Amino acid sequence: MKFGAKPRPIWSTPSDFKGKFNGLRLKLSRLVLLDHVWTKLIGDKEKFWKLTAVKGGTLYVSVRLSVARSELIGRRDGLIKELNKYFDKPWIEKIEIAKDLGARNE
Repeated sequence: MKFGAKPRPIWSTPSDFKGKFNGLRLKLSRLVLLDHVWTKLIGDKEKFWKLTAVKGGTLYVSVRLSVARSELIGRRDGLIKELNKYFDKPWIEKIEIAKDLGARNE
């Protein structure tokens, strides 16, 4: 610290953090909510569809079987509509199949 400079504040209580990490906190809470809602919406398909990433408004899902892939493609628009109900403004614009992430035919 330079001579005469104001010292950095020492954070000692949660209220000291108020407003410091709002952007990160909002992003994390949206991701937690998305994960919870995704699991609730897909139900037993969870073993075939795995949420792998979100970039911008695109949701990337790895698909285990080709049959599950076809079903995801068919339900894509409905899932987007249902997911966006839980956010203050529409966030998910499209769902893409993730490349080479768990895609195997059994």
